[in-house]
Amino acid sequence: MSETAQAPYATDGTDFKGALRYYYRSALARFAKLGLPSAVLFVQMFLWPMDVRGYLLPVAIVGMFGFLFAFFLLYGRLFLTWRCARALRTYPLEFRSPVEKVKLERPLRLHLRYGDKAGQPVTLLAKDPLGRSRWPDGIANGVWFAGDDPFGGAAIVPGSGELLFMQPTEWALSAKERDSAGEVRIGQAKRAGIKRAVRYR
Repeated sequence: MSETAQAPYATDGTDFKGALRYYYRSALARFAKLGLPSAVLFVQMFLWPMDVRGYLLPVAIVGMFGFLFAFFLLYGRLFLTWRCARALRTYPLEFRSPVEKVKLERPLRLHLRYGDKAGQPVTLLAKDPLGRSRWPDGIANGVWFAGDDPFGGAAIVPGSGELLFMQPTEWALSAKERDSAGEVRIGQAKRAGIKRAVRYR
């Protein structure tokens, strides 16, 4: 999916499962591009006679580190996509607009606020599970959000289709609002896996 291309799945709030499938497939495809060739570089050393393996050791070491790096990236991408899935399956998608772009912090971190509620809006730290480090095209016009502001949640950007996992940037500042949320909201947050701060920064 290019930076301005339309997503190959519905982004109008009618079905989030297409976004999840796309993100899971993309994470695995990216792993395959780096992880599998790296694994081959490592394993091939053991296919040669012992007297030749010493010459291939540097190549095998490169392959081992390449595989570990690819596996680390895969784990992070699958973890955040799974976190998004829990929120999307727990909360209904609602359109939130406008979105205020607070800060783009490289690498990979977006700070934003929703401007559709009275009072002091919560600043949310958002990350794309695939690691895109830019503002999604058209995000200022609004997103489809599944969650609860003081706890966080997941969002799908209409059109471009980016999937974002988010929680309050300053977790402690929202503690009072979370504590007074009531049993229903706290129970939902627990089912969505966002009752506590998630380490995804």
